[in-house]
Amino acid sequence: MKKILFNNIGKSINYLKHVEHLFSDYDLIRGKHFSNLCYEELQPHFLNSHLLLTHSATGALEIIAHALDIKNGDEVILPSFTFVSTVNAFASRGATPVFIDIEPDRLNLDIDLVERAITSKTRAIIAVHYAGHSCDLNRLKKICEKHSLVLIEDAAMSFGNTFEGKQLGGIADFGVISFDVTKHISAVQGGLLIVNNEKYKIRTNNIYHIGTNRSDFTKGIVPYYEWVDVGSKYQMNELNAAFLYDQLKIKDDIIQKRKTISKSYFSGLKSLSELEHFLMMNESLIDSNIHEFYLVVKSEEDRHKLSAFLNEKGIESMFHYIPLHSATKGKEIGRFIGSNETQKASERLLRLPMHNELTEDEVEYIIQTIRTYYES
Repeated sequence: MKKILFNNIGKSINYLKHVEHLFSDYDLIRGKHFSNLCYEELQPHFLNSHLLLTHSATGALEIIAHALDIKNGDEVILPSFTFVSTVNAFASRGATPVFIDIEPDRLNLDIDLVERAITSKTRAIIAVHYAGHSCDLNRLKKICEKHSLVLIEDAAMSFGNTFEGKQLGGIADFGVISFDVTKHISAVQGGLLIVNNEKYKIRTNNIYHIGTNRSDFTKGIVPYYEWVDVGSKYQMNELNAAFLYDQLKIKDDIIQKRKTISKSYFSGLKSLSELEHFLMMNESLIDSNIHEFYLVVKSEEDRHKLSAFLNEKGIESMFHYIPLHSATKGKEIGRFIGSNETQKASERLLRLPMHNELTEDEVEYIIQTIRTYYES
């Protein structure tokens, strides 16, 4: 039996045809042909938002930090259990990260701790929707309104998931989504900046277009475009856009397949969870669980043993983040508020294979292998 990979990018049906078409006419490249087709697919999910396809979600976060004029002495609040890109975009501009512990059920930032972290220097709160499962954005928006703060959704894992019927990333002042090779909808490498607050639309456009007002020129508002701000090359290239477009056209099929895998894992492993061998996400999340499927085992040692057992049986599995507040740079420049939920998740969480190339037989084999480990 071949090794069951933890992740695998979906096979593209039309990508090579798209590339051939793209290179058949230079004007297609110059005119951002596939980027524009992607916008047509994406805009219905973000009806009142301004969208900018970026080379990565990291780049999208950097645009936000720039647009907010983040500087030395500013503070941003974010969960410690997230990828380093979330903090780097702001720390690279001199901001102090204030790391918040996570809640144990959804592994999102513990909102009960947020107001304890706010000072006169706080500029923004970054809500990371871990595994694509939403934070309570209503509570966070009220806190931000009370303290005049900007709310940012790091919805990197969240395309296709919603909060109260609205696509994640499209609710706060800003949102970002990742289309990286590790995500369920992929451009191989890419991201999306979602600008929901109208007052930031013009400046984010200028930063995105290398600090020029090219967007106004394209619309015919000005006779030429010129340098108006400091920016950089954040755009997604057309080869990535062509791949993303192919994925967006079948996004419903991709998402449905991943929901099916989640439900199979949950039903197949539920009895072991009831015997308290490990914790799984709440059953209420399974119908919308499309990014990853994880177990929270009893200890770091148990995770190591289970992962090694799975590997022996030809199954890749992965842990996830090292807490940012305990990392070398995090201890140097940040501070932490909370207890040990982040540390426990970091030590005990194990992610199972989750991708559209998985077969039903492979999912069943993974389930039975885990059952063998705990029942033997």
